[in-house]
Amino acid sequence: MKVNGVIQRKLALLDVQVVKLHEMLEGVSYGEFAESWTYRSASERALQVACEIMIDVAERIISLQQAGPVASATEAMDKLVSLQVIPNADPFRHMVRFRNFIVHQYEEIDPEILFSLATRRLKDFQLYRDMIDQWNADDEKHKKVPKGI
Repeated sequence: MKVNGVIQRKLALLDVQVVKLHEMLEGVSYGEFAESWTYRSASERALQVACEIMIDVAERIISLQQAGPVASATEAMDKLVSLQVIPNADPFRHMVRFRNFIVHQYEEIDPEILFSLATRRLKDFQLYRDMIDQWNADDEKHKKVPKGI
């Protein structure tokens, strides 16, 4: 098994963040979002946590594969590509950069960008989880097939 229990728990928490954020913002207009400190703050936090999970999972996989360490979170996403865990790091690099922006430029978060990510880009997190699950499932399939058959 490539993915251990810690990674599985983190991926489950990623699902919770995505689902709760989607539920909170379902039917909320941009105007309502932009005027609501609660919506904006909750969205920032949920997106930050989701990005942190992506980074942590990537770093754990890299460690389990004895392929690290890496110097940055974007490099971790690129390393997952070289390990053939994910086919393309682009959407995940963007999320990691957004996480850095939330953490370091928190006073300047554009509500329009935040709303767009929170309502239109949640599928990137699900895609990340699905790719890791598929990578792990492929490994399990290969273990079960006896050699020579």
